[in-house]
Amino acid sequence: MGIGKRFWDVTRSNLTDFASAFSTDPEERERRRLDKEFDEELRREVDDSVGARAGRRAREAKDRAEEAWERAFEEARQGGGPVRGARPSGRQLDEWYRTLEIPSGADLKTVRKSYRKLVAKYHPDRYASDPEKYAAATEVARKITAAYEGLKIHLGAA
Repeated sequence: MGIGKRFWDVTRSNLTDFASAFSTDPEERERRRLDKEFDEELRREVDDSVGARAGRRAREAKDRAEEAWERAFEEARQGGGPVRGARPSGRQLDEWYRTLEIPSGADLKTVRKSYRKLVAKYHPDRYASDPEKYAAATEVARKITAAYEGLKIHLGAA
């Protein structure tokens, strides 16, 4: 079929639709009403499909993860994160060691090894298929990274 024929068919169908919009025929109006209802019903079915629900859940999980990240960023910006040159409290150091699952007083090599092992275990990309686990892994990875950064600064300065 040539392009001229296609263009003619599209033009003719659009003109027919335009002309039927001004029709006074009751059957034609009823047909348009039923077509409109069918289109709306079809749109509702598509909106309630499995894919649409999964997409909504994924967007919600993404939003929750972004909110958690923004909260963590704000906490770190307000002084919750490690600061170079500042001396962390003993309680803070113990918390960092516990987060990295190593004994208190471990050296930088042990800290780095534990950090890499835990980040590989809890990296958010490993849980991308489950939005809730993804959000939890993001939070855990953020805490692990904060503990590592704090100990790296502390042990590097010591």
